[in-house]
Amino acid sequence: MLAAFLLIPLLSIAHIIQDDVSVTDRAAFSLASVCKKMVSHESPLIDIASGTEIECMGKKVEIAEFCDKEMAADPYYIRAYIDKENKQVVCQSGKKVLFKYLCVKMSEKHYCNGKARQNCLSLKAKIAKRLDLVHSSQVKNEKGIPQLNCFFEPVPLNESL
Repeated sequence: MLAAFLLIPLLSIAHIIQDDVSVTDRAAFSLASVCKKMVSHESPLIDIASGTEIECMGKKVEIAEFCDKEMAADPYYIRAYIDKENKQVVCQSGKKVLFKYLCVKMSEKHYCNGKARQNCLSLKAKIAKRLDLVHSSQVKNEKGIPQLNCFFEPVPLNESL
């Protein structure tokens, strides 16, 4: 159930079969505090516009933009999501993300077009913002359906091979 909250924007285009995160921290913020920091006017009416946006008195706010600013000092910040049950924005940090995506519909084929690295990098901002892509592959499952595999973790800058 947690994966559904984490990747609401991807659920409309994906069949996620695995989303494992090595969580290091979660920072939760009330919708009112997010609106207060992101818009210049009071926002007594706040609605959840989508899995990635809230509406503060008519102005849409991207929660990822809020978390990116709020977690500026955290090198492991990976994603933002809305906890609808508690009416909070959650900024999540983690050291590893293993993501597997099954292309079951024709509309999803662009993520399984044989360019695994490029496809994983296009998903990075939503699932592993400040981590590095260390593995990408595309395979076919036992039914012959294309599957994209992405693995993200921090990589030291002075990496010697």
